[in-house]
Amino acid sequence: MGKNTLVALCVAVSALGACAQNEIRPTAALPAVPATAPASTEMAIAGVIMPPSGYLDYCMRNPTECPSTERDATQPEALTPVRWSELDRVNTMVNASVRYVTDARLYDREEYWTYPNGRGDCEDFVLAKRKMLLDRGWRAETLLIGVALDLEGLRHAVLIAATDKGDFVLDNQLERVVAWSETGYTWEKRQTAANPNIWVALTGDAVPTQPFETPAALPVLLASAPTVDTTAATTSEVAPAMVTASLVDQPGLERFADAASPRLPLARPQLQLVVAEPDLDEVASADPTASGA
Repeated sequence: MGKNTLVALCVAVSALGACAQNEIRPTAALPAVPATAPASTEMAIAGVIMPPSGYLDYCMRNPTECPSTERDATQPEALTPVRWSELDRVNTMVNASVRYVTDARLYDREEYWTYPNGRGDCEDFVLAKRKMLLDRGWRAETLLIGVALDLEGLRHAVLIAATDKGDFVLDNQLERVVAWSETGYTWEKRQTAANPNIWVALTGDAVPTQPFETPAALPVLLASAPTVDTTAATTSEVAPAMVTASLVDQPGLERFADAASPRLPLARPQLQLVVAEPDLDEVASADPTASGA
């Protein structure tokens, strides 16, 4: 089957199209596998998305492989040196023992997920690795099937191990187990740890390692009203006082002060009106009736 035919099949099967048929890429210059896992992070997820069509067909044929019971998604696998060694051994063993052959050649179908019998495509590698790790005591909620676009832009299935050291990828195109961010892939979707039949989109980013924290000190707005001289103006002539806002002990926050303009009054000024007592003698002289005539 030619390269152009494989690309056409990938475009046709938009749900997964696990058609990547690249040579295994070397991923480490060291002659031996590191004794401890390299640094990784947790993959950030977005909203719920449709599972791959091949996965849905596989679950219809093998319902016991796709239970919908809720699982504990809060406890990733503790990646001890023993567990790290198991990931590497299983990845190497399956990659060496299974020959890549497309579903179109094996089953005359565009997508057919199943365990490999010496031959299979990428999702068959994934199923075999997952089963071998389950047999070694790994919990199902820590072994998730993921889908990405590989380096040639072809949809490709891999196994993602969720651990307390971050997420790692077991891939039939890679010699070594690597952190998800080191694959160079464009990530699309994966299973959720809580339920394997619920898939979520992947943002391509890592979950922040530190939660957002509010600043220790916030700007303080102080309101001050100017003194109003009521002896020189009547009540109707006194304009409402505009209160100014100032930043106290917050250097470097000039832009915050600019954003506060124009400033609205925070309090109305209290007017002290003085009413003079009338002069009774002047009132009597001005009123003719007050003379007693």
